[in-house]
Amino acid sequence: MAEEEFLSQEEIDLLLKSLGKEEETEKEGVKYEPFNIEELEKISPTRMVKLEQIINRWIASVTGELRGLIFNLDTISINDIKTEKISDFVLKIPLPSAIAVLQVEALNGRMYLVLDTRLIYTIISIIFGGPAQPYKVEGKSFTKVEMKIISGVIDILVKHLDIAWREFLREGEINFAGIEDNPRRLITVSRNEIVVVVTLEVEIEGFKGNIYLAIPMKTIEPIKELLRTTESESGNFKEIILANLFTTQVSIEASFPPFIMNVRKVLELKEGDFISLNRKVSEVIIKVAGVPFFKGILGESSGRKAVKIKSYIDQPFRGG
Repeated sequence: MAEEEFLSQEEIDLLLKSLGKEEETEKEGVKYEPFNIEELEKISPTRMVKLEQIINRWIASVTGELRGLIFNLDTISINDIKTEKISDFVLKIPLPSAIAVLQVEALNGRMYLVLDTRLIYTIISIIFGGPAQPYKVEGKSFTKVEMKIISGVIDILVKHLDIAWREFLREGEINFAGIEDNPRRLITVSRNEIVVVVTLEVEIEGFKGNIYLAIPMKTIEPIKELLRTTESESGNFKEIILANLFTTQVSIEASFPPFIMNVRKVLELKEGDFISLNRKVSEVIIKVAGVPFFKGILGESSGRKAVKIKSYIDQPFRGG
């Protein structure tokens, strides 16, 4: 091999020095941050499909009743569903606060329903004939009149949430336990406790405010998989509906055909009087939940008054 192909000792030393500098330069250019394991807590869980269904049913049922109180209420819609640490959620709650503490009996847990302060004052403004915009809030406490209005709104929200919750899950009655005014008191165990926060957007004549429902993960831990299950995955969803339907109680009444009396005769009626029917009654109408369903004949059975079903009454809602 030719002599010129070999490096001299001086050239080798220079090469080694330059390689060391390149390695140092490369290390200096690397930027890193320490890993924070708490960041894993912010990762959203699998979508809780049934929870979304509950919230949608809640919105659909509560909107109608709230419009009786807030006549110019436009819409209520889901803005967001996510998980976060309860300490981060508490920081979002303004003062003064109206935080309804809800007890979920069968799960031995709690939920928190929070009304946006600006939304509260907008509702109060509307009820007293003002515009759909909040007046200036300066951290003052709510008056007794304002608290009465707030309690009325919360009662409506909780009632319909309880109905929607039990309709889908049949796991625990939701009861209103009281109103908390200090958000920091929600942190009962750990600042890192995880809550599912459902944000509802309420629109009233262009104004938009929020209602928050915070559900601690420990509350729904026993039914977490059920909340993630869709109806198609449940397999026995049809059976569940039928089981609920067949155990539903309905009122049944048998009524005579209507007849006419003038006002004078009605006003002359007194205790002990008899009302004579206009014709001999051979048939009565049997109503189920107030809807005419059968025709029947009056009689007795085992010494008790009874009605014998004679025929169905054709109704379009029966589906043919």
